Amino acid sequence: MSRWVRLLRQACVAAAVLAALAWVAPRYGVIFVGGWSMAPAYVPGDLVVYTRRPDFVTERNVVLRTSAGAPRGVLHRVVAVLVDGTIRTKGDANATADIESVTSEQIAGVALGALPTGRAVHALAAGARWCYNHVPIANMRL
Repeated sequence: MSRWVRLLRQACVAAAVLAALAWVAPRYGVIFVGGWSMAPAYVPGDLVVYTRRPDFVTERNVVLRTSAGAPRGVLHRVVAVLVDGTIRTKGDANATADIESVTSEQIAGVALGALPTGRAVHALAAGARWCYNHVPIANMRL
């Protein structure tokens, strides 16, 4: 195969990838979980994929809401949609609902799913700690 055909094929693949990214980027986003408030559903380090600006939000949805105290937003579950249209949220690990309810304009997205990267990191760290505590240095070969 000639060099020009290969270059043309690579350019077409790159253009298709860029077109897909241009279509996906305004519609979907990703965020790393930073706290334990949504455990056991999401743990720190998990990568959550969410849809931006959903058409509607229902109870049990996990939403990314904007907050003055959290510049990246807060992932919490919807526990109630009130009559006036405001939304009450709560972290799965929290005992009570969040103090302030949010409006639909403050909802940045609805979670679609997560990659459990946080669980993998915690498992690797636990394995490393176990080795550190149980394997004598004298038995290690360099």
